[in-house]
Amino acid sequence: MSPAAAPLATSAARIEPAQLEGFDRGPRFAVWWLPSGRDPLGSVLCVQPIGAERAAARHALAAQAWRLARQGWAVLLLDLFGTGDSPGEPADASLEGWRGDLLRAAMLARQRHAGPNVLWGVRAGALLAADIAVALDQLVDAYVFWQAPADGSVLATLPAGGDSLSPAMLAELAELHMQPPPVDERGATPAVLFVDSDETGAAHGGISPMVADLTGQWLEAGFAAMPRTVSVPPFWVPSDVPGNPGAWSSATSAALPAAMFLVTEEFLEVVR
Repeated sequence: MSPAAAPLATSAARIEPAQLEGFDRGPRFAVWWLPSGRDPLGSVLCVQPIGAERAAARHALAAQAWRLARQGWAVLLLDLFGTGDSPGEPADASLEGWRGDLLRAAMLARQRHAGPNVLWGVRAGALLAADIAVALDQLVDAYVFWQAPADGSVLATLPAGGDSLSPAMLAELAELHMQPPPVDERGATPAVLFVDSDETGAAHGGISPMVADLTGQWLEAGFAAMPRTVSVPPFWVPSDVPGNPGAWSSATSAALPAAMFLVTEEFLEVVR
């Protein structure tokens, strides 16, 4: 059975492309995945990977968003300033600008429902999600981190693809860490899911030392954090073609991480 055909208790969903207003330097292109025929039970804001990984992972992220929308969630994928179909050039992007984009998107996502709010960060997008978590104090009920790096040093090894960020921006991103924000003792403790991948399946559920360390840090900070390891192909990895560094293989970009889908959906079933 293909991942898209995996059994779910679902209803219909719809896709709604949008030009979102209220951002600095013009609107932002985004795509909503929404349940049909009912109000969303909550929202999931996806913070996408950076550079060529964003395009390589897009198919898998869209598939997960579609599945979550069929289960009742409003899922928002936003193209940050200078990326995708949003205005601006990558070289003109700044970390402060991206923070503003994500905070504005989080506010728009909250307006679509009256339920829980989830931040879903993928790869380097997990660093950005953790970074804005402080500003979203008490407004996030759960975090989902797919293949999160420990810090921004990972960006030095990422292919830029069509997103050639400035040296100053790369230096800013390199300073980011997957550190937990302070927990407000007056509110409910947010739940956190770290999903790590093991392509070969050799781990058999074992947790990598890095993910174990990240989970421990968030637990110590007061979050209800849990790690999971799944066997999935590296859907976020572009495959460079000699002479054409912006290309990636269709097999890689089409890879659907079924196990990641199911682990994420089981986690959010509890959150809802």
